[in-house]
Amino acid sequence: MQACSAAFQGASVVSHTARHLSASAEGTQIDLLKSGSAVGTQKLQRAPLLARTIFADLSSAFPASLNAAPASVFVASSEKATASGTSCSLRRRREERKGSAGICHAAATLESPRIASDEDRQEHNELFNWKQQWYPVSLLEDLDPSAPTPIQLLGRPLVLWKDSKGKWICLEDKCPHRLAPLSEGRIDESGFLQCSYHGWSFDGDGKCAVIPQAASSGPEAAANRNSRACAVALPTREFQGLLWVWPDTANPEASFFKEPASLPPAFSDPAYATVGIQRDLPYAYDTLTENVADPSHIDFAHHKVTGRRDRARPLNLRVEEASMNGFKGGTQNDPPGKPRFFSEFHPPCLFVNRIEIPAPFKPPVIGGPDVWEIYIASYNIPSAPGKSRSIVISARNFFQFLSPGGNWWQPVPRWYEHITSNKVYDGDMLVLQGQEKYLSGISAKDYGRVTYTPTSADRLVLAFRKWLHKHGGGGPEFPEGVPLEPNVERSRREMLDRLHQHTEVCSSCRGALTGLKRLRYGLMASAALSLLLSSVAGTLPLRLAFTTGSLLALGMAAFVYFKLEQEFIFRDYVHAHIE
Repeated sequence: MQACSAAFQGASVVSHTARHLSASAEGTQIDLLKSGSAVGTQKLQRAPLLARTIFADLSSAFPASLNAAPASVFVASSEKATASGTSCSLRRRREERKGSAGICHAAATLESPRIASDEDRQEHNELFNWKQQWYPVSLLEDLDPSAPTPIQLLGRPLVLWKDSKGKWICLEDKCPHRLAPLSEGRIDESGFLQCSYHGWSFDGDGKCAVIPQAASSGPEAAANRNSRACAVALPTREFQGLLWVWPDTANPEASFFKEPASLPPAFSDPAYATVGIQRDLPYAYDTLTENVADPSHIDFAHHKVTGRRDRARPLNLRVEEASMNGFKGGTQNDPPGKPRFFSEFHPPCLFVNRIEIPAPFKPPVIGGPDVWEIYIASYNIPSAPGKSRSIVISARNFFQFLSPGGNWWQPVPRWYEHITSNKVYDGDMLVLQGQEKYLSGISAKDYGRVTYTPTSADRLVLAFRKWLHKHGGGGPEFPEGVPLEPNVERSRREMLDRLHQHTEVCSSCRGALTGLKRLRYGLMASAALSLLLSSVAGTLPLRLAFTTGSLLALGMAAFVYFKLEQEFIFRDYVHAHIE
């Protein structure tokens, strides 16, 4: 396996180097901020990524992660893998080498990597390959197997769906016919993904199965077998409760030589309760990851949610083992009896924060651990310029009965945990979006010039910014033609939009909102019926009883709508109003 990996790596390096020298000869120069992100092909490394956490959402650790999903959901042994689209892609490349005209249309949209300047190459001697990585794109429990799901990854619109064999498939979200979005289609009776525009259907490899408009005889009968009729399929993999996608369709075979980032063993330990949440955010990957690497903001940005302003203290952080593969860090010289904090970054996405708290007490009879541990594994996914997806999975070894799960002694629903977690996201939202406006157009190299970071509390943030500049080429690689800095002005309601950012991509909260709406409709119907009965009641006591019942039902319906339903739709967040 290692020999195969080395051989593939060598061929890939030669190929990319040739392209880069050619581009260099033509005088191609690109700004450092976005250059080099795909220059060269990094070694195909199998080092498992550990984990990445929204410490900014350490929030998820306390009230939020006091409710959690069963640990068995994230057991590594539940892994599945598919090489979706590999056969179709290989066939297209064989035809291309033969000079065939039947080149898959969608494959032609793959853009050449952006080229770094000679100066950048000298400074960044080991550049991270953003394309040749596994990216988690969704919690499996939140995907709907009955309908296609649109997502974005590295600026590319994609669609997820489950085929008749029970495999999750990822295709580029455009039909090769006339480029209609496949995510607006449906899964047909044969288990194919059917385009809603003209009915073309595709299997799990991206091959066109049906063209309804093609004649059953003559040249048109073979139209669906032409490689230009293929949709572009990306390799997928199910691992530790997540669906992973490999975005490099030019080299799908490389996916076999690399493993997705692994969660720490605690996430599969039955002594730990776990819970996962995902939310789409209107700010960029680097802004999100910086926030996750910053424990010192918790007591202020998440006051009375997971922190308190009066508990803020100096954090003596250190950073160690920094390389292209990430870094480790944490607190040092902690006073006895105080919480300890440890962090690991495994690019591109995973940031794991671990908090150790000396157990303040042990329950009688059943006992408990001497040290309470909280893990927050944050996956920061670059969806598009100015957009990211956050997937956070937390685990803890105390108060497991307050966590959502499949056991009879875990009565707390998952959606209830998400209400607290969404408060954490909301606490960061306006701050980070505002910060990003000022950093827009500032290169990773100049980050230290425009910011002032005199305390050790910022060391993990600076370590990430240094990694992004030294190894990450300034940021994720996006296709040519995608605006790199949209600078979109959004209203508070748009930025704090829980409905579209979270509820619609969460099976638990989606179900809870549907249930609350039904309850509200039932209460309103009950109020109307009581009012009707009060008008025909023969005695005054009956009329008063029915009228009172009607008013109570209306009041309860209003409570459901204004208090409960809005937890899944929109809540304004004003830091100045939180005493």
